[in-house]
Amino acid sequence: MLKKDDSLRIFGVTSVENLFFSQYMSDADGDFVKVYLSCLYHCQLGDESFGPTEIANELQLERAKVEAALRYWERRRLLTRKSDDPPTYIMHSLSANMLTGRDSFKANDDYLHFTESVYALFGDRRKIRPSEIASAYEWVQDLGLPEPVVLMLLSYCISLRGINFSFNYAGKVAVKIKEENISTPDEAERYFSKSESVRKGAQKVLSRFGLRRRPTDDEITLYESWLYELNYSEEEILEACKETVKATNPSFAYLNGILTGLKKRSGGENLSKQLQEDKDLFEKTKEILNILGVRAAPSAVQNAYRAMLKQNPHDIYVLAATEAARSGLMFEDLLPIVATWQKQSLDDKDKIIKYLEVQGNILPLVKQVLAESGQKVTPTQSDILQVLRWKEHFSEALILYAASLSRSAKQKMPYIAKVLDNFKQKGIDSVDKAQSYGIQQGNTKKVSAQQYEQRSYTEDELSSNAQELLKEAEKNIGS
Repeated sequence: MLKKDDSLRIFGVTSVENLFFSQYMSDADGDFVKVYLSCLYHCQLGDESFGPTEIANELQLERAKVEAALRYWERRRLLTRKSDDPPTYIMHSLSANMLTGRDSFKANDDYLHFTESVYALFGDRRKIRPSEIASAYEWVQDLGLPEPVVLMLLSYCISLRGINFSFNYAGKVAVKIKEENISTPDEAERYFSKSESVRKGAQKVLSRFGLRRRPTDDEITLYESWLYELNYSEEEILEACKETVKATNPSFAYLNGILTGLKKRSGGENLSKQLQEDKDLFEKTKEILNILGVRAAPSAVQNAYRAMLKQNPHDIYVLAATEAARSGLMFEDLLPIVATWQKQSLDDKDKIIKYLEVQGNILPLVKQVLAESGQKVTPTQSDILQVLRWKEHFSEALILYAASLSRSAKQKMPYIAKVLDNFKQKGIDSVDKAQSYGIQQGNTKKVSAQQYEQRSYTEDELSSNAQELLKEAEKNIGS
């Protein structure tokens, strides 16, 4: 009994007939070639127990891939399956197959009939390789798809991707068909008809973008999701394409953002209505930015303004933007301005307009008061309210005179308030009387009001009667 030296596994030679290289290898999938050579190697070493599992481990392939390769070579008549458990194969001589007529071109009748059908489908428009036919036949063998369905699939791919479509792409479609449990030509016809409408719809979107090309797989998938997941009609999708004019390079991804955003915000409302609302929001945002003098795209703050409008109406923000612009403030200052108004119960447009009129009338005097008292600052809300209070009881001239007396005081506004309070107690209602009163006291440098001890007033004390003053001012304006 003779045995082989184990070193032959490394240093020996595996014979491969030249016919394999010239007639078979160029048409086969690369992994299928690896499987055939592995089978040949172990066969010549006498490894009878070496099967599909071992080959898969050796070549680092999935077992399904190895089994597909074995079926492929079986159809090409390079090996024959003799048993299933365990799987056993007999390898044939390529030369003997050719001499005896048992070559790859005389495969089983089913495969031969399928091959002829595929060749007839493509005709002279494309030269189909045997490996591509073998791949398509795998969909019949492995996926269990009927031959007519597979042929319909190939026709669909031709119409969708052109005559030179990739069989790898077709294989993905075949898997999807299997997942959809399509098993008859009628079911396949309905499926492909639906898919064709998706392709045509995606093509229309590309046309709206000004692009003349076929939609990609990802674009078709997105379009399908708009139809069947977001439940938009073709008309609504094309209507939404108008929104992409804002983009430098419109794309399916950009349109997807628009459609998903619309669906999220609309809560099932009509898309046309939602688009109009978005258009109105864009114009309102643009108006606010224009008032502020901000040169920015409305879309940059559109979502923020959408949230702000849930708290207050647009016309109130227009007033706030006008006020902000006067003080050099920005978009983010609008909410604090409106919040300040609301604390004063100014919660509608008319009240705010009257309030702003009062402030607009009093503001020049406030600035003069600050200047006379030696303060180089911007008037605050407290300053305005304080001067409004004084204006109820004193003339502007007397207020400004009192302000001029506060230049050396540390807390100027409280000091002015004390001087005016002293004038009121003494019945002094003009600058002449105030000056005469100071002369009578024998002190031209320091009026009696200055002899009072200065004290600090809290913000609450200064603003305690602000609302009453404002209401009274509103009445005066109304009259």
